[in-house]
Amino acid sequence: MQDSKQDPAIRWYHERAERVAEDYESLSFPDVHNWLIYRLPPVGESTVLDVGAGSGRDAAWLAERGHEVVAVEPAAALRREAARRHPHPRIRWLDDQLPGLEHVHRLGLCFDAILLSAIWMHVPESQRARAFRKLITLLKPGGLLAFTLRLGPEDPERGLRAVSVAELRQLAAEHGAYVDHVSESPDALGRPEVSWAEVAIRLPDDGTGHDGARPRLA
Repeated sequence: MQDSKQDPAIRWYHERAERVAEDYESLSFPDVHNWLIYRLPPVGESTVLDVGAGSGRDAAWLAERGHEVVAVEPAAALRREAARRHPHPRIRWLDDQLPGLEHVHRLGLCFDAILLSAIWMHVPESQRARAFRKLITLLKPGGLLAFTLRLGPEDPERGLRAVSVAELRQLAAEHGAYVDHVSESPDALGRPEVSWAEVAIRLPDDGTGHDGARPRLA
């Protein structure tokens, strides 16, 4: 996504931060990501990147189970609301956004898992190849890249664009990754015009047991 000062989608979430957070917090991580729970890396020494972390619901669930989490949210008011609701020592909040994730890359970390929940539809199609490349370079060998894709009508005001599993399959193949899981679910908030696709993408394990170095977040 573009500069947060100009991007209408980020501005939309910034201006409605409290209401958006209430909606997100009305659902639990298992309500939305039950498909993902047993695919997550073992707790204890794993690092997870949550891109478009919203209210912090998912980041908090992950942190409470022992993962070190970098939570990225470009809408300033929503990021502040999330940090207020979920002041967990294992969560590091960051102002950053796709396609570049420049601030994340400057951390010098590689991640066992990267979560993009309801975020890919905000990335313009022309920027998705770059965004995917940036994500893959942050992932450890054998790591998990998890998407939930919103399947429903487009909404220019919120920056909601069409997405597809086929597009992710192609991007994965182009970057030496593979699709490990695809499923589809009805909208957890009961909107009949919206459904969701869940996609798990993995990098092949290079045989070294990941990269060995697992720095903790300072």
